[in-house]
Amino acid sequence: DRERLEHRKAVYESAKRRHPQRWSGNTRNWEIPGAVSLNPGKLHEIERNKQAA
Repeated sequence: DRERLEHRKAVYESAKRRHPQRWSGNTRNWEIPGAVSLNPGKLHEIERNKQAA
């Protein structure tokens, strides 16, 4: 995941340098968010998130 995100970040930064007029602000945040859950309120998801932390 980290390698793919670093590559995407480099691609976006390169595009921004080549065509600054297309960008009104910064690119997105490419940091890894950590564990995520589609249904965080469900008991099995809560247990899975505890194990991932």
